[in-house]
Formats: sequence, structure tokens, C-alpha cells
Amino acid sequence: MKIITVTLNPCIDCDYKLTSPFRAGELNRVPSPSVTYSGKGINVSKALLKMGRASVTMGIFGSDGVSEKLREAGLEVSAVYCTGQTRKNTAIIDSDGVQTQINEPGIDVSADKLREFIGLFKSELNCQGGCVVVLSGSVPPGVSKDIYKKLITIARNANAYVILDCDGEALSLGMEVIPDLIKPNQEEFEALNGRPLEGEGEILRINAAKEALRFHLSNHSSVLLTLGEDGSVYAGPEGCFMTEAHKADIKTFKGAGDSFLAAFILEHIVKDTDCETALVMASAASARYLSE
Repeated sequence: MKIITVTLNPCIDCDYKLTSPFRAGELNRVPSPSVTYSGKGINVSKALLKMGRASVTMGIFGSDGVSEKLREAGLEVSAVYCTGQTRKNTAIIDSDGVQTQINEPGIDVSADKLREFIGLFKSELNCQGGCVVVLSGSVPPGVSKDIYKKLITIARNANAYVILDCDGEALSLGMEVIPDLIKPNQEEFEALNGRPLEGEGEILRINAAKEALRFHLSNHSSVLLTLGEDGSVYAGPEGCFMTEAHKADIKTFKGAGDSFLAAFILEHIVKDTDCETALVMASAASARYLSE
């Protein structure tokens, strides 16, 4: 089974880890940053590669060599290139573990470049043995928020299993054409579902499971919902399941949800492992990612 991840708005992550609390409005001396080349779909492909599974990483890239860096890391990259620099996301993580995030909007993508990407996407979908498509992350400037809705329709017409992992208007519009699975976090699900999830720990998981199942029955998409340190739930045609979060010595704040999704895809969708086991294994994968 072929796995395609789509990152329309890739980024360069620059993380500064301070040895003291961050002081707003004052001079903060920092060591050299940790630099990674990422984006939500890219992170899923990286996690899959660590798990021994290849995927095709699709994206719209700038002219600054980011796609080449990803290829050097072992990823198979299918790319469209725009003039400009890939956006930078800067994180400042102080000694108390408090993170301050500064994200750039991304490269302005022209209509011609978007058409080129859609043509490339259709060609990647032309495969045998089934296909899983992961559409994730923010939408770059110049691209309509309904782009995921269009890509879901194209992928579903090619009989692909489609996963949507985004937020806001792009998620709401994507839901109109019923992706097979959505993977929101708690905040994203609450905004989409229109009501808060109450409680913490097991109480929160139970409430989240009820709401995720109700959402699935009303909207037909399966829901893979992550709740941070309170665990995760899944609701779909197989039933409703939940698991606690695995404990981890946290060393990074980025990509844990993408690693979670990668493990769930590999176990449940590719290997056909039962949902409950796949959910536990995805939680363990996320914990490993946090502690690396």
C-alpha cells in the first residue's frame, strides 16, 4: 500500500533552548538553534521512515534547498518549486519548559504553481495496491482554504483512503466531502464540534469518546482525537476506543501528534491491527518522539 503525505506549507524549524527563564522585552542570550526541515505531513513521513515504512512526501517548496535536505534524510520527495524562501518557525523554549512560538506565513503560491501541484498529486495517485493520503498542516498564502476539499475529492475519486489533519476553515470545508479520517487535537476538535470537552484524565477521555462517536455518526468521518497528557480516543465504524498517554521525559514539543498519526496509519490502516492495539501503539510512538 502506497502512503502519500502532503505538506502544502513546509517550514524550517529553528528551536532556541534557553538555560534561564525567557524575559520578554529584555536581552535573552541563546545558544545556536536546533534546525530541522519539517511540516506536518513531512513529520508523518519522517516518523514512518523511522518505523521502517517508506512514503512519498509531497509539497510546495521554496528555492532554498529544503527538499534536497529531506532527500538527504532518506525521504522520497515529490515537489513543486516556487520562487522564494521556505518559511521559518522559531520556537524559544526556556528553562521552565515554557515555549514561545513565532511562525511565518509561507511562500505566496501562484495559481499556476497550484495547478502544477494538483497535476503531480493526480500522477502520484495513479498506483496499484491501494493508497493512503495524508493531507495536513496550514494552507500557504495565495491558496484558497478549500484546497483540501479539492484534494480530498481527487483522492477519493482515485479510491484512496484520505486522512485530514488541519484546523479552522480548511478543516470545516474539508469535512464537506467526508474524509475517511480526521486527526484533530482537543482545541481543534472543540472548534469543529462546537462544544468544549469537560474534565481531565479518564473523565476527559470518556467525554471525548462520547463526542467523537457522536461526531462520527453524524458526519461519517472517523475521528482520531489526541488529548495531550490526557490520552487519545478513536471513533469510527469499528467502534469507540480510548487510551491513556504514555509518560515521557519531554525534550521536544513538536511533531508528537504527527508521530502518533504515523504509527496509527502503519498499524491499523496498513497492517490491519485492531483499533485498540493500534491506539496504544500510537500513544507509545508519540511518547518516544517526545523523549528523543
